[in-house]
Amino acid sequence: MDGPSTEQVDPTAAAVSDPEQLWQLFEQQESTVQRALSGAREGILELSERMARTLDGESGRVIGLGAGTSGRLLALDMAEWGPTFSIATDRRLALIAGGDAALTAAQEDAEDDGAAARDRIAEVATGVGDLVIGISASGSAAWVREGLTAAAEASADTVFITCDPDAAIGSSLRIVLDTGAEPVAGSTRLKAATATHRLLQRASTICALRNGWIHRGMMVALTASNRKLRNRAVQIVMHLASVDKTTANESISRCHGDLRHAIATCWADGDVKLAARRLTASGGHLGPLEREFGVSEPQN
Repeated sequence: MDGPSTEQVDPTAAAVSDPEQLWQLFEQQESTVQRALSGAREGILELSERMARTLDGESGRVIGLGAGTSGRLLALDMAEWGPTFSIATDRRLALIAGGDAALTAAQEDAEDDGAAARDRIAEVATGVGDLVIGISASGSAAWVREGLTAAAEASADTVFITCDPDAAIGSSLRIVLDTGAEPVAGSTRLKAATATHRLLQRASTICALRNGWIHRGMMVALTASNRKLRNRAVQIVMHLASVDKTTANESISRCHGDLRHAIATCWADGDVKLAARRLTASGGHLGPLEREFGVSEPQN
């Protein structure tokens, strides 16, 4: 068949005739997804570094461009950056072909509207300091290709993610997830989407680690916006600062919900101002403060 690798027919899939065989094919193709991610390792690490640099400043934004499943995956991952890492909504934008309606209903023709993508890039005033991530599994979505081109013309940093090794675009970074033919030809919601989802999870989480939003495997920059997260926040301070629940709550309150500040305050024997100064000096990273205050590694 003509077209990108994602449109080809997998010979093994062509021989499938019952549910058990299809289940086994899915199991076997997990290794393909893992190989694709491993092959893109350096690009994903570079992406995480660019994300970290963009979000560590005062005004840079991460802007996602995607159509169909790719757009939904971008929106899904970005939505979690708020409660998990306290990234403001105006610094994480998912521009999906077809708009918000495409989150719950397919808007298939929207991916061909490159002019609309250019308009959206202009509408959100994309420019210097922004990082624009475009995802097109097949590499052919005009929404992504034209949007990335417009972003680059506006002097934004751009990244193109695709599952077709032959797809190219004039972006500063290209990441290829070589997942090959799908179990159902052309259905990139399968292997391609699985690999893309994992790429986004890894890139955003490594970005958070780079910026000090994760410490010892815990989300120390979370926004405690519901009961579950408020309880988690208290448990994090208790665990990392080795204090009781009352002290943890008091420290969080004194630091206006800033967990890193609350933890550092506990380490500084309750000195809120000293903790704030040392946290600023460390760029928001708790590791240097842990060593400075002679904190022992927390026990599980």
